[in-house]
Amino acid sequence: MSGEDRFGDLGARPGRDEDGPSAAERLEEEDRLRPEPDMPPKRPEVPRPANKYAWAVGIVMLMGISVLLFTTALPNIGAGVSGPPRGEALPDFAAPSATGNLEGDANVLQSRTDTQKGVPPACEVRGDDVVNICDLRKRPVLLTFIFDRGADCNPQIDRVQRVSDEFPGVSFVTVFFTDEERAEIAALVRRRGWTMPVAIDADGAVANLYNVGGCPTTVVARAGGEVVAKRRRNLTEDELRGLLGKIAR
Repeated sequence: MSGEDRFGDLGARPGRDEDGPSAAERLEEEDRLRPEPDMPPKRPEVPRPANKYAWAVGIVMLMGISVLLFTTALPNIGAGVSGPPRGEALPDFAAPSATGNLEGDANVLQSRTDTQKGVPPACEVRGDDVVNICDLRKRPVLLTFIFDRGADCNPQIDRVQRVSDEFPGVSFVTVFFTDEERAEIAALVRRRGWTMPVAIDADGAVANLYNVGGCPTTVVARAGGEVVAKRRRNLTEDELRGLLGKIAR
């Protein structure tokens, strides 16, 4: 067996001429006659188009978070945010005027039975630096609540100011829930030309009393304080005139 060629099977087949095809040639021929099935080409991955509205979705989500933070920061204690009930009287309050020198929180005591350690009820608190709804509601009144957190409600007061000259028999009042320095609020009032009384509601007591939780909120009442209508949104000048027509007749 030592003389046997160990690699003879790569040459001619037994019983064939030495010039016959080699094993490698036979494999090549077999591949040509019976090729292995081709694997289907892999489809190229189509890139997913970027969502052109993704930025808008992000902004909406951000706005939602801002609104949530804003509403949770409001002082309302859970009695509702729709304003005082129609047909009922405007609750009593006396608050520091934005253009005065009086410091402190609003007085919302409704009667002597609510008196705290000798503090008089709201209707008995008067002075040049005080905004007292008890006096103002002796005439028809339009009361606007604004905040300086999470929204710009100042343009609503600008519209009220422009309309106010047309209704000289109506009391126009603004309640401003803010923790800004008094000097800054006074400067804002003068800069924007607001001539109506602006009450500072530093701790949100008046907003709570009136069940206000949106900015701006408008409440109109007849002489004597009976609530006729309320709106919790921005109002046009024509819409304001429509509301005032209900109480100024």
